[in-house]
Amino acid sequence: MPDPQRDIAPIIEPAAPPLPPAGPDYTLPAMLVLGGLILFAVLFWHWRRRAPLRTLRKIAQTPDAAAGADALAALVKRQGITPPPFWQEELELLRFGPPTQDAPSLLKHLCQGAAAMLRVKR
Repeated sequence: MPDPQRDIAPIIEPAAPPLPPAGPDYTLPAMLVLGGLILFAVLFWHWRRRAPLRTLRKIAQTPDAAAGADALAALVKRQGITPPPFWQEELELLRFGPPTQDAPSLLKHLCQGAAAMLRVKR
């Protein structure tokens, strides 16, 4: 009679243990770096997008209203905004007209209008 331990044992082999990876796995660090770069790009884009509004806040605080009006006109031209005619007339009056007592408040009002136009533009 054949011995089952000796005759059948070579036929049924146990499963081989899993092999360890050949090298280190860089998938997680690469994905984290990629995620960080995407987050940085989004934050930079958002920061650049808000730059004209930050400039408007600085212009509104300018002590010299005529210089602020010149800077505001340059910003509007640089951003490609087409302001309404009444807004443009007020800006031209502030830039080239005689100095008035309410020039700082008029500059702040014009800056608020420009901010609204910038928000609509986006």
